[in-house]
Amino acid sequence: MLTFLIKPSSLDPIVPHDFISTNPILNNEQPIDGEQKWLHDFSHSVKPRACHSHNDYWRPYPLFSALAAGCSSVEADVWHTCDKKDLLIGHDDASLTPGRTLTSMYLRPLLNILDGINLGLGTPHRGIFRTDPNATLVLLIDVKSESNNTWPIVVEQLLVLREKGYLTRYEDGSLKVGPITVVGTGNIGSDRAVFTSTNADSKYSFDKYHDTFLDAPLALLPQAIDMADNNNPVVASQDVTEHPWSNKTAYYASASFKSTIGSVITGFSPSQLSTLRSQINAAARLGLTSRYWDTPDWPVGYRDYVWGVLEREGVGILNVDDLEGAARRGWDATGGTWPRDVAWMIAVGVWVVSCGVVVVVLGWKQRRVARTRYPRRSP
Repeated sequence: MLTFLIKPSSLDPIVPHDFISTNPILNNEQPIDGEQKWLHDFSHSVKPRACHSHNDYWRPYPLFSALAAGCSSVEADVWHTCDKKDLLIGHDDASLTPGRTLTSMYLRPLLNILDGINLGLGTPHRGIFRTDPNATLVLLIDVKSESNNTWPIVVEQLLVLREKGYLTRYEDGSLKVGPITVVGTGNIGSDRAVFTSTNADSKYSFDKYHDTFLDAPLALLPQAIDMADNNNPVVASQDVTEHPWSNKTAYYASASFKSTIGSVITGFSPSQLSTLRSQINAAARLGLTSRYWDTPDWPVGYRDYVWGVLEREGVGILNVDDLEGAARRGWDATGGTWPRDVAWMIAVGVWVVSCGVVVVVLGWKQRRVARTRYPRRSP
């Protein structure tokens, strides 16, 4: 209870910002047309930020809550249906419902928004954010079901965006950035053969044209680049476009913060900072956007400290659950209030455990006294 009576100072507003709301699509407490609200209102004022809406489909308004916060990346977990003809959205198979599909929740709204923004305009196509029309929105598709039956459906359903020229694509030997960049992760990340063999147009090989990209293993990139440099130091130091994880085939480079960096509750050690920098630099050298998932989310001060260090060290994008916290910015990479917040958390935890121990001990003593006063009689 004490944690709710005394709010850590890290929860207070830090700096002024142009964030609007995590529940923007409301009118007198009634939901309204999110597409039209974005087109005619929010898209004119919200500025894109390097934040990724983790498990976006759990938001009050999937896609639109993230857009209102300015997040330039959203995540959708997909499963193929039993007949292998459609894709459902959900974290696990128990949460799947027929009405929540990749098309209905993401592809169709994005198509409608882009059609509205680009109405009467020529090429190049404008992006989702009118404040930065050249910014791309990343749709990270996390394949949960088996990739060989799932990814071909993804590529097929992207046709509506592909035909309009809205997708980032690798074509004619160069990367052409579009309003939407589709990145595959999850099961497809470990099945490169399925990814490269599933082509949007059978007339072209994957090397000639593709409009989907992979999520590279960030933790492995420094070692992979070192090996390439050692094998051919002259060429590798100048050109990494032929690297298996270059931006020809990948867009993100991701890793678990907990697994690769570990706990930083007492601050980043020199070794942890060295690992962090080598991974971020390796991704940047390959033209990839670095991303860490499984970052701390509580206490808020601790989370903000980690975010501050990641931003200071040049991470490509922040993986976030708290949209407003990400939009607020102003995090203190030097530590700020997080040590006090952590100390408070530990103190409250000790207090709660102590109270529990006291209750158990008192209960045990009371039962003992009762047995002494009222001993059981033998039959």
